[in-house]
Amino acid sequence: MSSISNLEAALLGLLSRKPMYPYEIEKNVVELDMRYWTEISISSIYKVLERLEKKFLVDVNLSVTESNKVKKTYTLTEKGAHELKNHIVEIMSELEISIYQIDLALANLHLLTPAEVNSVMTAYIASIDTRLACYGELETYLIGQGCGIGNVHLARRRQYLIKAEREWALRFLDDYHAVPEYAPENEPEQTGSPGMGR
Repeated sequence: MSSISNLEAALLGLLSRKPMYPYEIEKNVVELDMRYWTEISISSIYKVLERLEKKFLVDVNLSVTESNKVKKTYTLTEKGAHELKNHIVEIMSELEISIYQIDLALANLHLLTPAEVNSVMTAYIASIDTRLACYGELETYLIGQGCGIGNVHLARRRQYLIKAEREWALRFLDDYHAVPEYAPENEPEQTGSPGMGR
């Protein structure tokens, strides 16, 4: 079992490319959209760096800038590189079962009327389509920038997962409407209730 968290691994992964000072790390987090595929946030960076330093996974080098300010540069240690590699091997060897908030909604589906189910699922599918378009654009951008295959597949893998989710959502609606009491023709008239419009 790995001794580091995914959050720690995300920062160590950045430092495995080159030594960086905190501002550089923040810039990379933003440019790589890491907040969308890791647990990292800008506010957590400094706390995690301190933790990594205490674990001897990073070294800190102090230097003085021209404006007479102390600058910290973080470098991955040999121990840090070893822990990072072990963690990557571990998380890439087994499927992670994620928790999706829509599962909570499905478990409480009885609280919604058929019209409400149609409305929320229409919105859900629209949000899927938006995400698909964004990840498609990101993939094109990453390829255009000559990024490595790992980075390109950060975008490509999401598209496969989201396409499967879209397929599930449409199948769910078909199955839902196949149940007699939920069939659209048996829904009570409600003004302003959007249909699926598939």
